[in-house]
Amino acid sequence: MLGRIFGMLLGLALGGVGYAILHPGGLEGRIPPIPLGAFESLRFFVAMTAAGLGAIIFIAALMPKGPSGPSGGGGKKRRKGAAPMTIDFNDPAPMAAHDHGSTHASHEAEVVAEAPEPVAVAEAAPEPEVHSGAPPGAPGAFAEARRELHEHTRAERWSEAADIVRRLSSLAGDDHERRVAAQDAGDFARAQGLTDQAADAYDEALTYARQIGEPAALADALTNVGDVAYEEQRLDTAVDAYEEALALRRAFAEQQPGDLNGRRALALALERLADAREDRGHRMRALDLYRESLDISGALASADPVAYGEDLAVTRRRLAELEAKVLA
Repeated sequence: MLGRIFGMLLGLALGGVGYAILHPGGLEGRIPPIPLGAFESLRFFVAMTAAGLGAIIFIAALMPKGPSGPSGGGGKKRRKGAAPMTIDFNDPAPMAAHDHGSTHASHEAEVVAEAPEPVAVAEAAPEPEVHSGAPPGAPGAFAEARRELHEHTRAERWSEAADIVRRLSSLAGDDHERRVAAQDAGDFARAQGLTDQAADAYDEALTYARQIGEPAALADALTNVGDVAYEEQRLDTAVDAYEEALALRRAFAEQQPGDLNGRRALALALERLADAREDRGHRMRALDLYRESLDISGALASADPVAYGEDLAVTRRRLAELEAKVLA
């Protein structure tokens, strides 16, 4: 936020300098002449350059800020599992199995491959063709529809996939399936960059998760809500969601210390929260969270270097970057 304000002030200042150079004695004589020495003959061009640079800086300061990081050119932070999220359409059973995008980093979601054009999910489908063999409400209809949804997204048949996403909630037989339907709708919308639709769907999934009361479902739903809020720079919402998800991940890891996937999910939760806190200016708190994640990642890499070695390398790099910022 401070950087944004500084950029706006700098842009306005440069614009004012450009105006002063171009209009000496302006504002009823309040602007004193600015001598340019050897560049006097280029007064107009110097003024336009200053004003133009000021406008660029001012506009850049107003643009939504993307997380900074090592992905190149100030792009998004890339860390564990930094490949775009793939919707697996399988209900998350263990706590760690469905950490939506094992990245906070690659918040860009995809449904196996990126859809070329957004397909509206919220619109009512005109008498959609029933693809599943089971009629709506029949046992297995929901699971079969999700299987078909997976097939359509794999084949990049976006219209057919959107049709199933629209119908999933009507096929759901209980709150558990309604939560999964809302989560799938959020994943599908997020994969196409429709963050408003994704946020609404994830909020609905969170409501069902709270009603169900399963820690695994609740942690996953909170992570989704936090990820979309982070993408939209609603940092207070993101921090709150990540804090609650972290508490659930930590409790599960303490109850099942031998579950390596649960330990990895805890490390990811720590880093998500660290990133959000860093963006809020809480760098020392973010450092503590990353150091805790480093300890977990180091233990995991020792237990299984092939599966978790890359995680450790990414965490070390992110921690070093953050430490350099603190020391700068």
